[in-house]
Amino acid sequence: MLLLILNVPIAFSLMISSLVAVIYGGFPVVVVIQRAITATDSFILLAIPFFMIAGNLMDNGGISKRLISFANSSVGFIRGGLAHVNIVTSMLFAGITGAAVADTSAVGSILIPAMKSEKYSNSFSAAVTGSSSVIGVIIPPSIPFVIYGVITGVSVGRLFMAGFIPGILIGLSQMLISYVYAKKYNFGQVKHFSLRNFFADLKGSVLALLMPVIILGGIILGVVTPTEAAVLATIYALFIGFFAYGELSIKRMPGLLLESAKTAATVMFMIAGAYLYGWIITSDQIPQKVVALVTNFSSNPSVVLWIFVLIYFVTGMFIDLGASIILLVPVLFPVIQILGIDPLLFGVVTVMALAIGLVTPPVGACLFISCEIAGIPLAKGALAAIPFIIGMFLVLMLIIMFPQLALFIPRIVMG
Repeated sequence: MLLLILNVPIAFSLMISSLVAVIYGGFPVVVVIQRAITATDSFILLAIPFFMIAGNLMDNGGISKRLISFANSSVGFIRGGLAHVNIVTSMLFAGITGAAVADTSAVGSILIPAMKSEKYSNSFSAAVTGSSSVIGVIIPPSIPFVIYGVITGVSVGRLFMAGFIPGILIGLSQMLISYVYAKKYNFGQVKHFSLRNFFADLKGSVLALLMPVIILGGIILGVVTPTEAAVLATIYALFIGFFAYGELSIKRMPGLLLESAKTAATVMFMIAGAYLYGWIITSDQIPQKVVALVTNFSSNPSVVLWIFVLIYFVTGMFIDLGASIILLVPVLFPVIQILGIDPLLFGVVTVMALAIGLVTPPVGACLFISCEIAGIPLAKGALAAIPFIIGMFLVLMLIIMFPQLALFIPRIVMG
């Protein structure tokens, strides 16, 4: 905590504090290197850099504007049209990138100026863009689900399936909120649905829409693992960018690959530190102490889940989503195992609760980016995002009350 307060990057904070614990515990220092190598020597972790590369390739290969056109012809006629377009585009984008911040940048840079031109308020435009981007880490593929799966041993394929309904429910709740706002404040122009435009835009974006089908279809049918699906997605993105849309060039590739490599390296370094950190807290029996503390307070699974949601909400306000999973899950996971809470459900609740932190100050990466694009202070955007945050909490409440909303698809599809 001291290192985080001093603004030391999370990966270094984990490594340095773990190194101190190793020395204090009398273990040989070589343990640090051994544990770090063991952590990253994982086939499933290869999915992270490949999904990042695929997302960058699709974003820079002309995918964003085609998805926006298709979303516009699908839902643009509803009151508050561009807000709905924003949300639906994020839902479609979620099936490609697996990262929320990429969604905010790609969609926000196009739609926020468009919303301004149709007299939507700057704060509402920023709020709906930042909030809808959160869907990117819930609808599969999802990089946070990959991290959770690696830490806990839960099937990444099942986690992907479990994110479907919660992600769609969040999108629908945001569309309802947008409709009420648009009706109340008379946002946007009223347009008419055009079947001709719908089919034209569907034809133009069909190659992009096939990406989630390739990723999830391969996993569901058992043809590929999540890692192999990520590789296929990268190859497919290259094909679309170079040959189908023609918007990628050899000249741009080094920059795109370098950007993906930097982001992937940061995540992998955090995972290496987290593995060492997890080994130390397990050796010191900290999870058992947390179990005793929590069960003394309540042994009701729903109550315990809500305690953890509150912990996640506060943590998410200050620490990045991936880093929060790495810090908290090794400590809390043993508690849910003892209480008999489904690890799959806990994974969905964990990612959903921490994802809310992407639109809450002071960190709120998605909200920060959308406010920058809209040219407004973060506080103004945060105030406008409150209804969307409440909507996400209500969906989270539904998932905790009715776990089958998350567990139904993975159980039907994967047994």
